[in-house]
Amino acid sequence: MPKVSPRGQRIFGRVPTAVNVLGSALLITQIVVGISLATSSDTPEPGPAAVTPPAPPVPPTPPEPEIAEVPTPEPPSPTPSPTLQVERIAEGEIVRLKRYPGQGSAVIGQVRDKKARLTFVELGKPWGRSKPLGTGPIVDGTYTRRQTFVTEEYGPDLDRQWWADIDSYRHTADLTPGDSMYEIVAGFLDARQDGNFPSGTAGVDVASYPVKNGWVIVREMHMPESDAGRKARVELAAVVALDTGSPRPGILWITIPDTHKRLWPDIGRVIRSVRVFTP
Repeated sequence: MPKVSPRGQRIFGRVPTAVNVLGSALLITQIVVGISLATSSDTPEPGPAAVTPPAPPVPPTPPEPEIAEVPTPEPPSPTPSPTLQVERIAEGEIVRLKRYPGQGSAVIGQVRDKKARLTFVELGKPWGRSKPLGTGPIVDGTYTRRQTFVTEEYGPDLDRQWWADIDSYRHTADLTPGDSMYEIVAGFLDARQDGNFPSGTAGVDVASYPVKNGWVIVREMHMPESDAGRKARVELAAVVALDTGSPRPGILWITIPDTHKRLWPDIGRVIRSVRVFTP
């Protein structure tokens, strides 16, 4: 710090004492004001209050729609049309199948249907090979094995076909106490006559007799003349039902039209071969 000269000391010495006192008062005032300002500057001014945004509205949960219970479809009933024409062999009456002329088809193997629990012979040409069938319109009870061939093509454009068939499957309904194999076979034949043959077809039972574990009925299906030019007029059809030990019997369906009546001996050959198959 630099020193003050004697002249300066004299000048400062002439300053009245009151001025010194006033200066001291001003200095004290500045100090007090400074302390006050410093104190008030240390306290933060309150800012604007934070506003919490309102929560977005929660949409109400829609009520769960009621799901209607889907009824389980019943298996198709073999109840025939009330106008079905059938000449029946009464239950309990035994009429054996006659032997038809001709050699029939050769036996080339054995069919084993695990679902129907039936085994029977496989025939050679003109029959195609026996093949398993997948699911059909009736999932439980559809044919599971089939051996077939086309017997004729007809119609104005030859766009229609008639077939011979050997089919096996498991029946659509369980056996109930009091059911007889005769009733099952007759009901199955009636349903096929009503649903698989032309309207106006008349059935004539030509054989009805027991086989091991079951029953067989053979029926001639007499069909009306076809406007489309079908040559077949009579179809020889047979059904065998066997109690296989499972809740539902095994069914074997055989049908051959009269255009191939030389193969009618095949029906007796297959019937004689059918047995319960135990996997």
